[in-house]
Amino acid sequence: MSKSARLSEAEECVRKAEECMKVSMIKLKFKPDYDGAASALERASVCYRNAGEHGKAAAILQQAADHYENNRNFFHAAKAREGSAMLLREAGKTDEAFPLFDRAIDGYAEAGSLDTAAMTVEKAADIIKQQNPEKAIQIYTKGLALVQQSDRSKMAGEFLKQLTRLHLRLNNYAAARASIRDEIEKYIEVRETPRIGQLAIALVLVNLAQEDVVSATKEYGWVVNGCPSFRDTDDARVCESLIGYYESGDDQQFQNVLKCGALRSMDNEYLRLMKDLHTSASAAGEEEEEDLR
Repeated sequence: MSKSARLSEAEECVRKAEECMKVSMIKLKFKPDYDGAASALERASVCYRNAGEHGKAAAILQQAADHYENNRNFFHAAKAREGSAMLLREAGKTDEAFPLFDRAIDGYAEAGSLDTAAMTVEKAADIIKQQNPEKAIQIYTKGLALVQQSDRSKMAGEFLKQLTRLHLRLNNYAAARASIRDEIEKYIEVRETPRIGQLAIALVLVNLAQEDVVSATKEYGWVVNGCPSFRDTDDARVCESLIGYYESGDDQQFQNVLKCGALRSMDNEYLRLMKDLHTSASAAGEEEEEDLR
């Protein structure tokens, strides 16, 4: 089918939608046919997309969403807004897509489809996070609130992990610490010691990145108190070595610990953090050398 034929079909579908919205005392039609109009507009959107008119396709879907919402069909309204957001993304208009994803998530939640809402959170954040990590944080935070209401612990853990990574990318260490602590609490509840150990190392590293060995020590103790079996693990010994060598100012030994397998296998955000991590004494020495030059 040619582009002109697709555009003609789209315009015909728009006319059908307009007819659905008309009321007539003669025909005993006392209220608009919102679902019929929305369905016709969805078909028009497909035609516009196939014709390469992504902007028009997205705008038409937003109209369809409004019609569904007027008929209290919140699920299909959310689906239409999500579809519009995806079209805007294809058109390179990610900033315009964000509020539509946001409304789609709310709509799915209002319709009682929390799993669909959570999947949309993942999809939206994955699209947005490279270009705008701050907005991705907003999306994940909203998703976290949704899944916590419905006791979806695995999904909550994934959202917390993504939040931590984004906070680290933005050097927002205080927020990263809070996310890591929340994730540790969830794994303490189910006594998953290996994951607790990995997160404890992460928590110590983030504290040391802030040059706060006192907080690193306290939070390590907090993890041990919450999960006593963690104390006898290799991960606990790594935490103790990091804190001990940092506190003593032994940067050579501290760097050796940073090279161990448990740390080298961490996410890229932690690897970047570790590149600039030195004991306070070593950092002070480097600054003095720089001053002498």
